[in-house]
Order: sequence, then structure tokens, then C-alpha cells
Amino acid sequence: MGSPFPDHVRLVIFDADNTLRRVTIPGKVCPHGPGEWEPMPGIREALASLRWGPDGLRLGMASNQDHVFYGHLTAAMARRLLQDAAEAATGHRPPDGAVRFCAHAMDAGCGCRKPAPGLLHEAMAFHEIGPEATLFVGDAEVDREAARRADIPFLHVADLLASRS
Repeated sequence: MGSPFPDHVRLVIFDADNTLRRVTIPGKVCPHGPGEWEPMPGIREALASLRWGPDGLRLGMASNQDHVFYGHLTAAMARRLLQDAAEAATGHRPPDGAVRFCAHAMDAGCGCRKPAPGLLHEAMAFHEIGPEATLFVGDAEVDREAARRADIPFLHVADLLASRS
């Protein structure tokens, strides 16, 4: 089966929660440690057969992780969990610089918390790939708005999963 992404796309940036992973602990909105999440149903099947890395599609992550600010997990743990989710979904572990997250308070007004485009700009800069060859995959209106503000196309994860069935 071919790629679910347009041929011109060289970088795919993913949101994490409810896009690549879902929390398995009732009442939590994001995981704070290993064993508190699982891959979204169907995501492995949709992505694992694609070639990722230097010889294939580049992989980025852009996730709001304000629970770091509130002390529920460390920045190192947040990064590890994001990398683990990417690897579980794609079979490829992205480098640290490709994993971008906002650890500020929800109301900080920073330029990196989605819907601001900062995280997407950072992921594109890391890979040295412009908006014309980038796609952002997410599940929420803040993701769609961040993509619009970064001038990159957006794909809802439900549409990605539907295209593979």
C-alpha cells in the first residue's frame, strides 16, 4: 500500500495525544510515565510500513505539555514519552531536536503553545524543510489552527486512519 501523504511531503509533524497515543489511565489527559498510554488504534497500521528517517519521510512532533510546568512530569520524561509514541506508531525513533513541546502554563501566552505556530516552525527548522514540503497531523482545532498559522497543510488523524481502511 502506498503512502497516505501527498508525494511532495518530506516532513510529517504529529501531535501526540489522541493522534499517535491515547491515555489508558481514567481521568488523565496525558501520560505522566510509561505504561499510562497506548498507540491509537490503527495508527501503527497506517504508518509503520512507511520509510522514516534520513532515507525516507522525516518525522517531527509538536505537542502541548503543560503538565511539565505543573510538575506532573519532568521535561525529560515528556520527551521520552513523545519519542516512545512516535517509535510505537512508526517504527522510527525521532532525534531529540525533532520532538518539540511547549512546557509552559496553559495561559502563558507564549509563541510555542498551539495554536501558536512556534513548535511547527521549530520542527521545520530542525529538519531544514519548509512549509511547502511539510504536513501536520493532529486531532484538535488548536492543531488545525497552528498548521494554518505556520502555513502548512493539516490532516486530521481520523482522515488518516480512514484512508487506510
